[in-house]
Amino acid sequence: MTTEIENSLTNLVQKSKKAQLLLNDLSELKINKILNDILEIVLDEKKNFYLSDIAVKETKFGNISDKMIKNNYKTKSLINEIKKLKIKKPYFNSEKNIYEIFKPIGLICGVTPSTNPIATALNYIINSIKGRNAIIICPNPRSYGTGKALIELIKEVLLSNNISQDIVNLAPLEILRGDLVIKLFDMCDKNIVTGSKFFISAVKKSIKPYLVFGTGNVPVLIDDKVNLSKISKLIVESKSFDYSTSCSADSVLIVNHNIYNKFIKELRKNYVYILNNEEKKKLDQIYYKRGVINTEIIAKEPSLILNKIGVNLKNKVKLIAYEFPPNLTSHYILNEKILPLIGITKAKNLVDSIFLTNKVLNINGKGHSAGIYSNIKKNIVKFSLNIPVSRIIVNQAHAKSAGGNLKNGLKTTLSLGCGTWGGNILNDNLCLKDFCNVTRIVFKKDKIKKNFF
Repeated sequence: MTTEIENSLTNLVQKSKKAQLLLNDLSELKINKILNDILEIVLDEKKNFYLSDIAVKETKFGNISDKMIKNNYKTKSLINEIKKLKIKKPYFNSEKNIYEIFKPIGLICGVTPSTNPIATALNYIINSIKGRNAIIICPNPRSYGTGKALIELIKEVLLSNNISQDIVNLAPLEILRGDLVIKLFDMCDKNIVTGSKFFISAVKKSIKPYLVFGTGNVPVLIDDKVNLSKISKLIVESKSFDYSTSCSADSVLIVNHNIYNKFIKELRKNYVYILNNEEKKKLDQIYYKRGVINTEIIAKEPSLILNKIGVNLKNKVKLIAYEFPPNLTSHYILNEKILPLIGITKAKNLVDSIFLTNKVLNINGKGHSAGIYSNIKKNIVKFSLNIPVSRIIVNQAHAKSAGGNLKNGLKTTLSLGCGTWGGNILNDNLCLKDFCNVTRIVFKKDKIKKNFF
């Protein structure tokens, strides 16, 4: 049986590599048409619902409406970002004063997480096709059915454009829980892994180049003299989205003590339920099950989580808040929480806020990102200088901003590099350049002009 699977895997890789060669001669116009067709056909309202419905039913994570929004805006933002870029043609990099040529890598293997099985896969696929690569998608086994449904729709788009369907393939389910996945990694030219510790461990045993991504655990500082009404809405919008399946969702709020009570009132106005001491104890009792986070509360609706601790509300609730003292040193509330639960604590001043932020990151999340709501430039700068993360998100809904969007300068992705802080090679958002090799044409500075080619 193992020999059969190995032969099937080798055949899949060979077909993918053969198909990739056919992409080399396609025009940018044709490539962009394929990308637009993916957006318009695969993510039309009915098919987007179909995929999102499968994802929620299969993984039991998140909700359909938010996944539909995420799939659409992430994909649309990415295509808008890369559509004008050209592959295999000299591009003048004015910052470096040299010409660069983006070239295909060949065959990419992309591992996707169960929390975002559609949007992450689409990001990989679109960047791969734009870069003239073939790709094999390895879904987390928990979301394999979702990955399969998505790839089937992608293949329909490729067929309608008279492009080989082997440009995008799906890894066999049989290899995704054992060492055979390492063989797949070894046969691909580059491996990109977002998600499970099993795949991260496996790709590190491969002989081929790879990218992995660190863990989120986002601390967010709330300075005084800010618009609490606006900020509370942004925080709830961020943390409650898709029941907090994003690694960029706010984890711990560090609030200036001068505005703390007013801020709590604003959160309540925005459908945040503040746990009392008895309710916190009950949540503590069910948070872990057999030594791991209870899957019955991961990325679930807040009211369902509250029901499990005996809180039955008739009123709407979007988020659960857990207040804790600043001197707390070891507790799950200080760690990443992939559920609509957020920690809140007080800080005396900016210096204290920075200390508490670093305490959170030392538990988990170094290198990923942190947020600050402030209108004082010197505070933003001081915070940024003293926090070991790759991104400081200023006055924005964190979960919808750290991964890039049309309104900020970050590249659109669901895979965020955390640099050496997080044990990663990449210190940036995954982007098209990571799906390409780059040739640089270097002249003496006084000899090169922008329109040389």
